[in-house]
Amino acid sequence: MKRVLKWLGNLMILASIFLLVWLIAGNMNSRQQQNQFLDAFESIKAEAGFNMPISADEQEPFNDKTQGFHGIEGVLTIPLIELELPVLYGADSVNLSRALGAVANMDRPGEMGGSYAIAGHQAHVFGAFFNRLHEVEAGTRFTYETREGTMEFEVFEVKVVKPHEVDVLDREKDIALLSLITCYPANSNKYRLVIQAKRVDTLTP
Repeated sequence: MKRVLKWLGNLMILASIFLLVWLIAGNMNSRQQQNQFLDAFESIKAEAGFNMPISADEQEPFNDKTQGFHGIEGVLTIPLIELELPVLYGADSVNLSRALGAVANMDRPGEMGGSYAIAGHQAHVFGAFFNRLHEVEAGTRFTYETREGTMEFEVFEVKVVKPHEVDVLDREKDIALLSLITCYPANSNKYRLVIQAKRVDTLTP
């Protein structure tokens, strides 16, 4: 009996070590992938001279067969929650497993009278993504850098809505609306946390 208990104890220790190594390796891989996207975005800016607007018709969802990193929309930076992440075009499962995803078929980011949305998972195992988005509140400022330049936004409303309440993304007159979306509460798909912000700057090239 003692041998069995000892064997089970050793097995549990080995399983714990394996799980820890798996978590560390997964987190490192996620970070490495995000850094690759960020580096690729910097290369795109340099090659384009950072002054070549990309129309919505020219964008393609990112996939492994896409030459280069055409699906990169930009980089979202929220200092309050220490977030700096690439945003890919398309909020599909593949993109959201790697980074943040811009909801397809919306207006260009920062467009007056337009609506643009970025979705992200709360990745508690690998990476960070939007797991601290709930800390953002009205008055919080953040930037969104695209190939056209860097835009600054200020949060004016925080909402919790049901998944079918997509009208929360409707355009609003006289503001450039940008919404950040994640599931709420943590580890649940019951609601959506929606952070709504308006552009408060002129384009900075």
